[in-house]
Amino acid sequence: MRLRQVALASRDLDLVAGQLRDVFGLNVAYNDPGIHHYGLKNAVLPAGYGFIEVVQPIREDASAARFLARRGGDAGYMVILQTADAEAERARVVALGVRVVDDIDSAHYRCAHFHPADFGGVLVSFDQQRTETDPLVPDGDWWPAGPDWREARSGDVSDVAAVTLATGDPDALARRWSERLDRPLDPSDPGRLPLDRGVVRFVRARGSDTATTIRAIDLEVADIALITRRARSAGLDIDPDGVLIGGVRFRPVT
Repeated sequence: MRLRQVALASRDLDLVAGQLRDVFGLNVAYNDPGIHHYGLKNAVLPAGYGFIEVVQPIREDASAARFLARRGGDAGYMVILQTADAEAERARVVALGVRVVDDIDSAHYRCAHFHPADFGGVLVSFDQQRTETDPLVPDGDWWPAGPDWREARSGDVSDVAAVTLATGDPDALARRWSERLDRPLDPSDPGRLPLDRGVVRFVRARGSDTATTIRAIDLEVADIALITRRARSAGLDIDPDGVLIGGVRFRPVT
């Protein structure tokens, strides 16, 4: 199982995609017309061998529009995990009582989206690229990013390394995800859930709002100092937790 894509929700897709370009050198590879029926438009940006997606509601009855209203602004929206057998993973988590909210089943691609409440407040998808026998192939096919995503890659970022979830009870959320993903937590750090490629981390929410949020995304980069200079030149909020883009802290790591 692999951390392959993280989605942000925003009222201004072009602004967020532009900031990701200006700071991390990420380029838009694909705008998927197939998500218009969800009341959304999107942009998918390759981050090395992983992906950042930005979605924007185009209808007020879209679930992402309601999500943004609850959050009070841009925020992390979805975690997408690539698996070798999405059908088997789907059956396993359904047996645990997890609800499926959407299915895609085609000759080339299989995925299931799960109710956020059953993952502690985060929309999660298990996806299988059926044209690839090994989901860990670094630059394997990835249908959500379109056919030409490899040409859109930047040399500044090599992968999506980790996603950090903040919540009122991080220990309970970590145990829930460990069960849902059928993966053990790191024995030396129970707030860390390692995958075959990538990591999910769990930390305590700050302040009085204990709702689960995607707090941070770690991007593997070639030059942290370059990313920092770009963020400052762009006038973006940057601190030791990373640069704030689309309501999420993007942390450059090596």
